[in-house]
Amino acid sequence: MDARTIIESLTGKFPEAISEAEIESPIRIRAYVDKEKAKEVCQYLKDSLQFDHLCSVCGVDYPRRNEQEAVYHIASYDHPVVLMLKAKLSRDSPEIESIVPVYWNANWYERETYELFGIFFKNHPNLKALVLPEDMLGEWPLRKDYEGFPNRTARNLV
Repeated sequence: MDARTIIESLTGKFPEAISEAEIESPIRIRAYVDKEKAKEVCQYLKDSLQFDHLCSVCGVDYPRRNEQEAVYHIASYDHPVVLMLKAKLSRDSPEIESIVPVYWNANWYERETYELFGIFFKNHPNLKALVLPEDMLGEWPLRKDYEGFPNRTARNLV
């Protein structure tokens, strides 16, 4: 399965939910998904397009736009295409449906993204702290307005 076939299938099945779908290279695709359809799109990717490996879930913070993004990197064991699927969220109340029922390994990725960015994954089976000490919970240390961000004392700044 190639990148063009995948985009055509996604946009054909979810014309209102998929936007800005682009082929970045023959093996890389990037697309935005409506946050209300993210779980359903992931299920389709897994069941119909052989995207059977969730590589990561992370967050991106855009304070000037008052937005955050939930970002999913999804790959396949059957074809070489990797998909970066992004969902735009309101920074004031960033929430999206958990994809743990689709990809079991989203469990820890979503927990980490929740505690570091504050993105709430609805219906997650155990959305609790994973890496932060208890006294830092709720501080969202990877948001760009977190005190001390960015750390300008790092040695290898570019």
